[in-house]
Amino acid sequence: MTVARPPAGAPRPYRFPDFVRHRLPNGLGVWLVPLPERELVSVHLLTDAGAAAEDEPSAGVAALTAQLLVTGTRRLDAAAFAETTERLGIEVSSESSWDSARAGFTALGSKLGDGLDLLAEMLRTPRLDEGEFDRLKAERLNDILQARADPGRLADESFLREVYAPDSPYGRLSAGTPESVESLTVQAVRDYHASRYAPDVADVVVAGAIEPDAALDAVERHLGDWSGTGPGHRTLEPRQRGGRRVVLVDRPGSVQSELRVGHLGINRHHPRYFPAMVMAALLGGVFGSRLNRRLREELGYTYGARCSFDPRRAPGPFTASAAVQTEVTVDAIRELIGQLERIGQATPDDDELTDVRNFLVGVFPLRFETTSGIAAALEPLAIYDLPDDYWHTYRSHLEAVTPQDVLDAARELVRPDEALILLTGDAGRVRDELEAAELGPLEVIPAS
Repeated sequence: MTVARPPAGAPRPYRFPDFVRHRLPNGLGVWLVPLPERELVSVHLLTDAGAAAEDEPSAGVAALTAQLLVTGTRRLDAAAFAETTERLGIEVSSESSWDSARAGFTALGSKLGDGLDLLAEMLRTPRLDEGEFDRLKAERLNDILQARADPGRLADESFLREVYAPDSPYGRLSAGTPESVESLTVQAVRDYHASRYAPDVADVVVAGAIEPDAALDAVERHLGDWSGTGPGHRTLEPRQRGGRRVVLVDRPGSVQSELRVGHLGINRHHPRYFPAMVMAALLGGVFGSRLNRRLREELGYTYGARCSFDPRRAPGPFTASAAVQTEVTVDAIRELIGQLERIGQATPDDDELTDVRNFLVGVFPLRFETTSGIAAALEPLAIYDLPDDYWHTYRSHLEAVTPQDVLDAARELVRPDEALILLTGDAGRVRDELEAAELGPLEVIPAS
């Protein structure tokens, strides 16, 4: 007996917490989110020191600089730094992305002052120890080798290299390449920190158990006399390599093929941002999406197929992906390309679109269950200069997307005829069939 799926209920009401903004005389932006019912406070400090700010010969310096911030200060070596965080019960972290670097902590609200004191010391007088640098550099190089032994991560890295023109920084991972990381020195990290970590290109978000005036006083006390200026954003203008191409990364003996199909996507300020997010979810962003339903449920080719945009200050990639058994590689590529073509041929059914919109609206509040999640939510507002009411209107923007909006976004933003088709797999088993399929000019390259 077939049992009908119960209808989804209406999404529960949710309002993103109110916040206030300030800017200190030294240029530091301050975002305060009081959450009186919470016991914890999360502080995220962002600065324009992401991978997009790097010179290409030193690619990877942003990631290593961020990692080193939590290994000590001039006053505290690694052991003393770790002991201090444990004694205060503070969870400290630092990392970088393409568009920013972030250092922060989560602690009991009563430890806000102690945490800000330590954070300020990390940012202003980091130890940047040569021994710790050598350790993290070796770990990064080892991670690259491990990634290239994993077919999925190899496909991800290879896709970026092949979809972007050689002079585009986005054609590599944000943490650098083996060649660039190998050449880095601790002095390069010190120079990068000195030039990029500055208050006039930084914002601090404080969310949780705070009283706004007291929190602002604490920030001013610990970071108000931080000085220096940063050079501002580096403007990237990424370009795509030619039109439709097929690149096979040969991994002899592979029992699966990792597929990556896509092209340049959108930047964070694209006017069709919300229709694009809904369209990508409908195509391959939720479990019941078209790609997953066709390749997994109907054909049994894969455990999961998906697609997404990766918007940044400049256009990041649009990628559809799946891992399939070797013997169905070409059929799976045809099916995947077929779904990319279909999304731009007709408007989606109202029920299909409603299900996707309801899912996106329904899961929206889940990311804000913790103080750290709420602090992280304000990061794109600071990084991309989004409006203050962004999260207050987020649901309504999703709910306003119509079937025609989805079709228009697909026709403009999904371009199967220009897509790179990249796969990692056993060339000895799939090359002849790939050539016969005439999906595009074929290039075979070794996994090494």
